[in-house]
This record gives sequence, structure tokens and C-alpha cells, in this order.
Amino acid sequence: MKKLSLLRVICLLLSCIFLFSSLSLGASASIFSEDLPSVTQAQSVYFENIDTGRVILRKDTGERIAPASTVKIMTGLLAAEAFANKKDTLITVTPEMLSGAQGTSIGLKANDVISAEDLIYAAICGGYNDAAYALAVAVSGSAESFVQAMNKRAKSLEARDTLYTNPTGWDDEKMYTTLTDTVLIARAAMENEFYMTVSSAVAKKITIINRSSEVTVNNRNALIASHFAQGYTNRYAEGLIAGMTDMGGHCVVTKAVIGQASYLCIVMGASQDTENIYSFAIADNLIHHARRSLGFVKVADKDDVICKIPTENSMLPANSEDGSFSASAVLTEDVMAYIPLRVDTSEVTYKYYLYSETLSAPLEAGKRVGTVDFYYNGEIIASAPLTISEDIPANEFLLFVEGVRDIITGRVFVISLLSFAILSSVYFLFFDRKLTKKRTKRINYKKF
Repeated sequence: MKKLSLLRVICLLLSCIFLFSSLSLGASASIFSEDLPSVTQAQSVYFENIDTGRVILRKDTGERIAPASTVKIMTGLLAAEAFANKKDTLITVTPEMLSGAQGTSIGLKANDVISAEDLIYAAICGGYNDAAYALAVAVSGSAESFVQAMNKRAKSLEARDTLYTNPTGWDDEKMYTTLTDTVLIARAAMENEFYMTVSSAVAKKITIINRSSEVTVNNRNALIASHFAQGYTNRYAEGLIAGMTDMGGHCVVTKAVIGQASYLCIVMGASQDTENIYSFAIADNLIHHARRSLGFVKVADKDDVICKIPTENSMLPANSEDGSFSASAVLTEDVMAYIPLRVDTSEVTYKYYLYSETLSAPLEAGKRVGTVDFYYNGEIIASAPLTISEDIPANEFLLFVEGVRDIITGRVFVISLLSFAILSSVYFLFFDRKLTKKRTKRINYKKF
């Protein structure tokens, strides 16, 4: 029995090893997984091609994480929406606006007067916490009410595993988010033009009106500006946020635009050593990897014939070996696939799906008849509609014959014919009986 138990344990262990090996191989088989930069110095990483939704890299434990400075994405989004059409609104700083602020400060004082736009630049571009608190109170009347609005908005974005407790990201054990939620919130912010303009600025001069004081706000995102950290400036990076806290580590959320391709890059919980701030280093490396190794490649040409579809009632001459006519299903435009540039396009395959296996004329050019998917190494890399290549007029005589046939074989006709037959039978049966009775009467009359 002991030997049998030991054998079972060994078999179970081998099965587990095989399973995990298979999973590992499956992950490494992705056409995007080769030559990716190292992301070991960060807790969570997300890199996506926005145009296609292709996730190029995702490092995620699935656990809740400290949101750190990414909290200001939501703060900035709500403020940008609130003051979208009234950026020149003058805000007078009150003691309440400054009471909860900790950490980075631009030096706001009670009774300072500043425009809403300048305050947003200070909070989002510069990452100053006193400006973020002032915005919160200006928008919602109190920091507490603003935080409630932040949480409500997060839920509306389906970011259901996020809880904010302040508008700055200052460490709080009760505050949390996830990588997935951060992606959702970042996508919402990227759609706000005002937010993206503010967070993309290298620097902005703002004015504290009552003091006639002009202050330069420098972008805290080192991918955009080199004021706070040097060596990471990336000309493809645009907007969002960067910062660090003790609990959340270094983080950066940024958009990158390379030619016609756009990317979302998120690095959370990154470390720092004497040489690198790894949030910026990882993001910079991922963006340059995309520039060098990834892009849109043409895998099929407009008007390429993907398949032929048997077509009934056509006036056009037969074009098939069996003497029938088949319509050409073609691509309406060039098919561009987002793939690694090293891919040999001659190895791309396709599989098509038709709405119907046969067609019936008349048909107009451009009528959609199906879809075609393109594959490389077993992965779907693009999809495109299939349409008819030319007008296909109908043979009127064949249409007439088909119409007659449809009528004859139709349910209504069959039921009507059956009803007529039954009624005719009943009628003739009744008439025959009546005629028989009349004949009988005549015969009887003659007998008398």
C-alpha cells in the first residue's frame, strides 16, 4: 500500500510539473513575447497597443495594490470635466483646502487667488498635493465629498476593486486599486482632451494673482520632462501621471504615439537604485521596443479573391467547371495586421466564414457575405469583411421559374391544394349521392 501511495504522489507531481511547463510554453509561444525588455524591477506592468487592443505585455499578480500617484488621474479627470468650459474661473484658496494636504507642495496659502486651469496644471502636470486638495474642495465643496465622487466615478467605469480615501495618492492602508482598474481609469482619462493637454505639457507658468507671483510648473513625468529625473525623456510619450510613495513605489502611466500606432503603458510598484528609477526605465524600454520591433504590416491586398460562392439565377456566363456561376468574395481594402516586424508575411494563413454557402442573383457589388480571419503561428492577427466583387444581374426567366417553383413547393400552396382536393372530394361525393337519389326517384316513378 505504501508503494502504491508513493507511486500516486510521484505521478501527481509529474502531472503538475507537466501542466505548469505547458502553461509556461504556451505563454512564451506568443508572437509578441520575444525580445521583450525586462520588467523584474516592478510589481505590475501593462503595455497595450490601443488601436487593436493587443496586450503586448502584462505582469500582474491580480492582487490589490497601493495606487500611489495614479490617484491623481481620477482627481485630474473630475477637475478637467468640472472646469472644461470655465477654465478662467478664479478660485480663492481657503484654510480648509490646505488642511489635509501632505507631501509635495507648490506653496499655496490661504487667500491666494488662482485660476482653475492653473490649479489643474499645478496638481496634474506638477503633481503638487496642495493643489490637488484645493481642486477637490473647489469642485465638490469638501475633500470628503470629492473622494466620494471619485469612488462613484470609478464604479461607473467598472473599476470595482478601487477605493480612494484622498485626492492625492498619499499612502493610506485603506486605499487600494488593481492593475486592471488602473487600465480602465487611464482609458477614460485619455479620452479627455483637457486632461491630456495638461498632463502632456513639459512646463507651464502659472500665476498666483493676489501675489502677482508667477511660478513655473514642471512636469513630474520624466518621460516628458527632465526637470525631476534625467535620462528618460521619450519623444513618443504623452500625458497621464507619474510619482511615488513609500507604499506604492514608483509609478508611471503614459500614452505613447509612434507613427499611426498608439500605446498605453502602466508601471506600478517599481523600485529605484543609484542608477535607475525603474518606473521610467521600464516604460522607456517598452516604448522603444514597440518603435523598433512592432508595427502595422500589410498581410493582404484590396480586391484579393478569398473564395468563390456558388450563385443561382445569374445572367453572367458560367465560370466554374461544373457549368455554374460563382461570385467572387473579395477584400474591400488592404488588410493591415499589428504584428512584430520580423514576421514573414508569406507564412500568414487565413480562414473565412460565409453567411451562406450559396447566393442568389441579383447581387450588388460590395454586399457583405462573410468575414476572413488572418493567422500567424496559430494566433489571429487581423480580421476583415468579405464582399461581392461585382454587380451580378439576375436571369429573369430563371427567377420566374424559381418563383413558380417556390409557389408550388410553398407551404401555403400545398395547404391550399390539399384543401381544394378535400373540398372537391366532399363536393363530388355529395353531388354523386344527390344524383343517385334523383335517379332512384325516377326509377320508382316509372314503376308506378
